[in-house]
This record gives sequence, structure tokens and C-alpha cells, in this order.
Amino acid sequence: MTLLALLCAAVLGAATASAEPAPPSGPPPAGPAAPEPPPAFSLKVAPQPTPVRLFAAVEEAWASSDGERLASFVDTTQVRIALKPDAPPTTALTRGAAAFLFKDQMRMVGTREFRVLRVEVSEKGAARAQARWLGDWGGRQGVKRVRVLLTAGMSPSGWLLTEVRTSD
Repeated sequence: MTLLALLCAAVLGAATASAEPAPPSGPPPAGPAAPEPPPAFSLKVAPQPTPVRLFAAVEEAWASSDGERLASFVDTTQVRIALKPDAPPTTALTRGAAAFLFKDQMRMVGTREFRVLRVEVSEKGAARAQARWLGDWGGRQGVKRVRVLLTAGMSPSGWLLTEVRTSD
């Protein structure tokens, strides 16, 4: 090989070697982990095996203002929802409609506390719960307590909400 060919080969080899990243030596640098992506929007039905578990799951979702999760507990074949105190209930024909109702009200009211106070289960396959919702309704209404009545029924797959109603 000529001296020119050797120089060209050396230059090309050096250029190729510098274009490839060097393998890391030692442990990776410590730094903040990348945030996990939020869970995908899902309106799957989430029936519960007992009415007590259903009302406990509703309490947890309501306390965290999770309208999508609340919608997963409704029976869309017969649910009626009234989230503004003493307003007539609205029938939600889809989980998307129920999620909209819950999320819209949760957006307007800053939930401070939600507690299920009493649960009654009948032998006819129905259950009722009374809850207290403490929230900041804003404006002249301010912070107030609202009573929430929850009704549930047994579906083929488990217990689902059939009515959610608030009153002063």
C-alpha cells in the first residue's frame, strides 16, 4: 500500500471511530427519572363484588375527584345522576356521559372531603349509602357540606351504581 492509501485509511478509520459513541464506563449518572406517562383514558366498567366494596371505591374516587373512575362504577342501563344539590337527575346513557357529568362537577367544586356514613343492603338486591361531601363551591356558596345519596344494584358481573343524588 502506498503512503497516501495508508493515510486515507487511517483518516477514515478515525472519523468512523469518532462517530460511534464510546460505551459507557461505570454506572449511569444519577438524575431524576423520567415521569411516567399518565394512565390511558379508560371507561371500562368496574363492578364490585359487594356493595360495601363499591361504596368504598366510590368514596376513594370521589375524595380524589376522579370523575373517570366514578363513571366506571355506574350501570348505564339505568343510572340517574344529580350532582348539583336538589337538581333533577340526568340519565347517563354511556360511561362517557357519566364521566362528563362527574368531571364537570368535580372541576367546579374543590372536594375537601368525601365520606360514606351509612350503608344499607336489602335482600332484594339493592343497596343504599348516605355520604357527606365537603367542598368549596366558590363564589357566594363557599365551603359547604352536601348530602349524597348513592343507590346500587346487582348486575350480572357485580354491584354498580344506579343513582347518585345530592341535596343540601
